[in-house]
This record gives sequence, C-alpha cells and structure tokens, in this order.
Amino acid sequence: WFDWIQVKATRVLAARGIHIPRPFVISLRNTFRRKSRLALTLFTLTMGGAIFIAVFNVRVTLHDYIGQIGKYFVADVSIDFDKAYRLKEIEQVAMNVEGVQRVEGWQFLSGELLDANGNVMENLNVFGPPADSDLVEPIILDGRWIRADDVRKLALSEGAREYFPDLAAGDQVNLKIEGREEVWEVVGIFQFVDREGILAYAPYEYVSQMNNLANRSFSFRLVTIDHSREYQNAKAEELDKFFRERGYDIRAAEAGRASLDTAVESLDTLVVFLLIMAILTAIVGSMGLTGTMGMNVLERTREIGIMRAIGADDRAVMRTVIAEGVVIGVISFVLAVALSIPFTYLLSTIVSLAVFQSAIPVVFTYTGYAIWLGLVLLLSTVASIVPARNAARLTIREVLAYE
Repeated sequence: WFDWIQVKATRVLAARGIHIPRPFVISLRNTFRRKSRLALTLFTLTMGGAIFIAVFNVRVTLHDYIGQIGKYFVADVSIDFDKAYRLKEIEQVAMNVEGVQRVEGWQFLSGELLDANGNVMENLNVFGPPADSDLVEPIILDGRWIRADDVRKLALSEGAREYFPDLAAGDQVNLKIEGREEVWEVVGIFQFVDREGILAYAPYEYVSQMNNLANRSFSFRLVTIDHSREYQNAKAEELDKFFRERGYDIRAAEAGRASLDTAVESLDTLVVFLLIMAILTAIVGSMGLTGTMGMNVLERTREIGIMRAIGADDRAVMRTVIAEGVVIGVISFVLAVALSIPFTYLLSTIVSLAVFQSAIPVVFTYTGYAIWLGLVLLLSTVASIVPARNAARLTIREVLAYE
C-alpha cells in the first residue's frame, strides 16, 4: 500500500512541476520494505526522542514555577534575631552597611488549621509583612491581597484547598493560635507550594498587636543595591558580622534566594540525569539503526549492483543509503514529538508531586524539539555512513557472485 501511495504522490507532484529525485524515491521505498525491523528501530529512537523533549519541557516547567515562587522572596537578605528589636533601631544600624537601601520588619504567627469540629487539619504559618510591602508579589487566584486595616483576616495559599476543596475568598476558617481558637476571614487565595504546613499572610499592623510587638520585630527583610546571588551572600555575611560586633542577638542572616537556588540546583541535577537516560536510549537506537541499515544493504546487494551497472557512482549509492537512514530519523522525530506531549504531562506530574506535593501548570518550549531534531539527524546520518560506505565498495563482479 505504501508503494501505491508513493507512486500516486510522485505522479501528482510531477504533474504540478515538482520532481522528486529518483534516489530519494528509492530511499523512501526501501525504508518501508522491512516493517518489523523498521518498527523496532523506530521504537528506540522515538522513545529516546520523546523522553529528551519531555525533559526539556519539564525543566522549563519547573524553572517557571520556581520563578513564580520567587515572587514571595523578593528581599535580598533576611535577618532573624533571638529577641525583638525596635524597627527604627535595626533600620538605622543596617543602613550603615554599604549597599543596604531599606529595611522592613516582619511578624510571624504559628497556629493550626481546624475543621468544623475543632480537629487539627494542618499546621499554619502566618507571615506578617507590612500591607504595602513590595517584597511580596503574590499570584492571586481568588479574592484580594491583605490590607493594613484587616482584622482577623488573612490570605491563604492554595494548599488549604486540599482540606477544604470549596474554599473561596470571603469564607471563614477556624484557627488555633497560641492555644486560642479563633475564626478568621479568608480575603484571598494565592498560589504557593506548601511543603511544611499551610502558608498564610496577614498584615504586620494587626499581627504585631497580637504578638504585643508594636513597632518591634524578631525578623527583618533588607533590600540591597545589587540583587545577584553572590552579592546577597556577601551582604548576608557582612550584616551578620556587623550586628554581632555591636552586641545584637542575631540568630541568622541569609540570602533571600538561598532556599530557592538550592531547590533549582537539586532539580537541575534530576534533569541532567533524565537527559543522560534519554541520550543513552537514543544512542542505543542509533546503534540499532546502524545494524538495520547494514542488513538492508546486504539484502539489496543485487539492486545496488544494478544501480552501479546503469552508471550510479559511489556518491549516488552512498546518498541513497544515507537518505534512507535520515528518513527513518525524521519519522522517529515526528513520532517523538507526538509522544512527548503525554510524556511531558506524566513526568511533570510525577516530579512536581515528589518535589512540591502538588501538580503544577505545564510549560512547553521549542528548545527541546529543535535540539532533538538536529541530534536525530546527526545520529541517523552517522549511523548510515558505515553501511553506505560498504554499499559503495560493492563492485559489479561481487554483485553478480552474490547469492
């Protein structure tokens, strides 16, 4: 049936003035001559390509999501103390360090999320930045962000919907904070990864009253003139030493993106491992292609001899064999593109559930497709060179003696 389709297509194109080179037509016909052998070769190449492309898509997906999470860690340096200090005092001291532009005091509450019967569902971590802080750029899914006049109101991460699937802005939730059961209103729901409890935000103005820490705080966020990771690390060390030398009970000072960059490095290691697996699969496929092409050349010895008898030179014979290998590579690429879509969703779901405990939106990139196209063309060409050279070395005498 393929030969019939090929003949019809060739005639239609010829009628429109498009002439396909005869050697290429022969290569197309030869490609589908041994279908079981072709299927086995295509399987390994397609699997390698699909995994390769999917890994690139998953990498972009993870980096895109971590970039979104980074919107909650805009500060360049975070400093925590063992005792509360006045905001103005810490600001005045920190501003003496070169490169520090401004300082914000944050509050913190820890509690528990309860169900309607008072049973503990999950731990709750409430951050209290100033309501007008630009060091948090939340991705709001429903409702609004916190305001300075909010009382017993908070914005909850989407992780709370694991326990309350119908949770929406305007709903009330039961909380236990410092042993007291309270009812708070959810003003908004934002996108975030909850790995250790549910994350929430409430305004500094209200949380500081609950903690009896008006104009004081244990935790501060600093903005510097340079936002690179190297500069953040250097300033964190400098600020740590600076405050300790002046007698402050500092607990820790770290770069704002330290935890995120650690996560990125871990994910990149996983991605590299998956890429190596995909490349190894592709190499096995190319080795199989070499064997397939070698067997095809042996089976077509008489045909190659006839080509030589009617004037085909070494280059023409090699082009025919290499073209056949490239056709197989292109077919495997098309199949890999189709298969990479479900593979991307599957890998993305598995990795995101393992790392973030929730599925994340999938992002596709053309990079993986472009690189794999070039790689599969290279592999198929290289895999066909040896069989092509063997075919070109066949003489008419050897062909006539072949049985």
